[in-house]
Amino acid sequence: MAEGKKRTALDIIQNYDGPKIRIMEVCGTHTHEIFRLGIRQILPKQVDVISGPGCPVCVTPVGYIDQALWLALEKGVTVCTFGDLVRVPGTSMSLADARSKGAHVEIVYSPIDAYEYAKAHRDEEVVFLAVGFETTTPPSCLAVKQAMADGLTNFSLLTANKTMPMAYEAMKGSADAFLYPGHVDAVVGTKAGEAMVKEGMSGVVAGFTAK
Repeated sequence: MAEGKKRTALDIIQNYDGPKIRIMEVCGTHTHEIFRLGIRQILPKQVDVISGPGCPVCVTPVGYIDQALWLALEKGVTVCTFGDLVRVPGTSMSLADARSKGAHVEIVYSPIDAYEYAKAHRDEEVVFLAVGFETTTPPSCLAVKQAMADGLTNFSLLTANKTMPMAYEAMKGSADAFLYPGHVDAVVGTKAGEAMVKEGMSGVVAGFTAK
């Protein structure tokens, strides 16, 4: 390359002539953005981008949904949940199906919304479906802390929280490098990725959108 000549990222990517490499993005938002921006279409054939565990909702076990359905249908509990969990199927139905059968399912935008609902409806037993990785677990804990401070006895969590390091460990044999989610590392730091490097697993922390 002539001295002083600059290469764009696109030029570097499209002219990559190294060995084959498998890069796994482990976050559902990365999956969405890679698809939306058409990144796979500009990658050379030696670079394979693999979708990993994805969003926490996508890997929520059927048994968890069944527990939520049991609370709503059999125990008359008011179930508060994010909207993306409503149509996830359990063994026989989803929360949306249960709602059509008379179950009380409230869609909220944060755990604090569920706490506020419980505070305003003290005659109802309210359960928030806490599903998420490190980024969504703290707000759920804060909602419980606030409920305790207010003396609420009708608010609780049904948890299915997960940690990203466990996902990395489970998937490390499926790729050569990880694309780590920036929002998780902003909360927990980069120690998990650094430990993976020592095991020979490369990786880079990345955000989600191109400005």
